[in-house]
Amino acid sequence: MKIIHYVPPLVALLIAAAWLTSLRVSNRALEQNNISLETKIAASRNSLVFQNERARAGAKSVKAKREEKPSENEIKPSADWVSTSRDWNKLVLFNNNEGARFNLTSACRRLENLASEMSGDELASAFTEMAALPVEAEFRNYLESVMLDQLKKKNPEFAFSAYLAKCQNEATSPIKMGDFHEWLARDPAAATTWYERQVAADVFDKTLDGKTPTMIPFESAFIMSLLTSDPAAAAQRMNTIPPDLRGSLGAYMWSVPKENSMAFVDLLRKSMPMEEYMAILRDNSLTEYNFRFNSDNNPKDIQKNLNRLGFSPEERSTLMAQHFAQLAKYRAMRDKGNTPSREKFDDQRTRIQAIDPSSADRATGVALQSYLENAKTTGAQEFVEKIATDYHDAGAGDELLVPLIEGSANASISYPKDRARVLATKISDEGLREELLQKLN
Repeated sequence: MKIIHYVPPLVALLIAAAWLTSLRVSNRALEQNNISLETKIAASRNSLVFQNERARAGAKSVKAKREEKPSENEIKPSADWVSTSRDWNKLVLFNNNEGARFNLTSACRRLENLASEMSGDELASAFTEMAALPVEAEFRNYLESVMLDQLKKKNPEFAFSAYLAKCQNEATSPIKMGDFHEWLARDPAAATTWYERQVAADVFDKTLDGKTPTMIPFESAFIMSLLTSDPAAAAQRMNTIPPDLRGSLGAYMWSVPKENSMAFVDLLRKSMPMEEYMAILRDNSLTEYNFRFNSDNNPKDIQKNLNRLGFSPEERSTLMAQHFAQLAKYRAMRDKGNTPSREKFDDQRTRIQAIDPSSADRATGVALQSYLENAKTTGAQEFVEKIATDYHDAGAGDELLVPLIEGSANASISYPKDRARVLATKISDEGLREELLQKLN
């Protein structure tokens, strides 16, 4: 073959080789550019500015998600539906996402009104069905209280059975059953039958001498209903209540008709120590207006009331001491961190002297002891000691000093024995003085 025949293929081969070489160079240049660009991007991402921008973008995304609520995309019930609906469950679920303001909504007002409109059977059914609804605890407790208040009138058997169950399973106070006496007065046969059935079924947890606090509101209702019609039966029921629980009767025996007052006082006298029954009478309708913290009743009117109730001198002294001690306890709490004020003690002592002069010294001493017991400060020690000394020097009897001295001796109050000995030396009765000094040794 002649040389000329090789020329075209050779030229083509050279051209192809040159093109391939150029293509490789271009690829390398492109790779270098890509590497350079990636390096710059990585550096940019690591920069503080980029991180801040990304954080802001993320925060906006999270905030948007938090603010977005499924309910915003739903069709909300009309105000007319909320104000007129009789669908208890739907109203409850509609109002359930209101959080802490659940009781400030129109839906909650409608639920309250609806509870008053529903029959006893309707309410009982709704109460039972609501147990399966996913309702917030605070909202549920509120609604149950609203429903049970209505059920006490419309279906008391269901209501009091529900309260008993709550007392057994939850930390519910028996005070919620304090109006059992209204059902007993309205329908004594039904109320008595229901209660006796609970007792027979051992519904009451027998953890304290066969009785528990959950029985107190029921027993107190029966006792009060028998005060004048059958006082012996009332006393018998009272005696079945363990002594440790009789003091708690006061909360359920607050309202006593004046015509039953003597029978009531007599029953208490026969059932418990003086300190306990006078504590009940101090917070009772019979004496409530006499011994409020801010009472300004005429002392003469109070004297007449105490005479009408037939209180003995010992009972009056106990009553006055308890009343003054309660006020002193309140003052001790108010005075913490502040300079104690003697004015309130002077005013109350003067008032008690006007009501029952023979009780004033002991009542003042017990009040000073109560103040010191609740204040527990060195300043309080000096404060009560100054008052006690001033009153005694001004002619008060030894009874005023005794509570402070005995409180120091038995360590029931924070009062040093050396200071108590100084007070003991002021006791005018020689025999009492020596007895108290012996207790301080």
